[in-house]
Amino acid sequence: MLVHEGHTNARKFFTSANAGSYDSVVRLATFGQDFAWKRQILQATGRRNSVLELACGTGILSLILAQAGKSVAGLDLTFGYLAAAKNRVQLPLAQGTAETLPYRNESFDAVVSSYLAKYVDVQRVVDECWRILKPGGVAVFHDFAYPDGIMRSFWNTYFYILGFAGRLVTSWKVVFDQLDDVIRKSDWAIKTESALYKRGFQNVSCKYYSAGTAAIISAEKP
Repeated sequence: MLVHEGHTNARKFFTSANAGSYDSVVRLATFGQDFAWKRQILQATGRRNSVLELACGTGILSLILAQAGKSVAGLDLTFGYLAAAKNRVQLPLAQGTAETLPYRNESFDAVVSSYLAKYVDVQRVVDECWRILKPGGVAVFHDFAYPDGIMRSFWNTYFYILGFAGRLVTSWKVVFDQLDDVIRKSDWAIKTESALYKRGFQNVSCKYYSAGTAAIISAEKP
């Protein structure tokens, strides 16, 4: 398994100790926007049927995809989160990294991820998406973005408050203390678009949501 700073952060942030509270935290911390973003990911898959979710976590997006009639498989780095996903929705699950996928060439119609891109070598992930996607398949990446303008002031204040909240919810202390810095330093959107073009994907689209606090990038394999 490849190990780098992104993996270190992901393993540090997401553990068996906070898997059980993840759903509540992500819903509250994003003011309910997480569900809206995931609906946009679903929309980006179109009519494509077989979908692999990278960093599937507790299965929130997997369930949305399955309820829409998709055939879904999931992969995640953390066993505790995979156990939570298994309790939510019945689907094939695998433990591993998105940079080295345990799937055959041209196995899926779509590959999607939410909150993954800032933790990985995105060129490796894009290359793997290309390998396992069928012709006409789509890759969809969603993650946080550091906003501009007046929204940046709200963002900075919000994460300052989250830092105090971490003192009360100890299983999330490291995340609340350090996630803001990871997001600020990440240029995942620029790197993802570049990697997609470099690999040969077409119809690359990048859209920002919720006052620039999140982005969704999609691209098609010709």
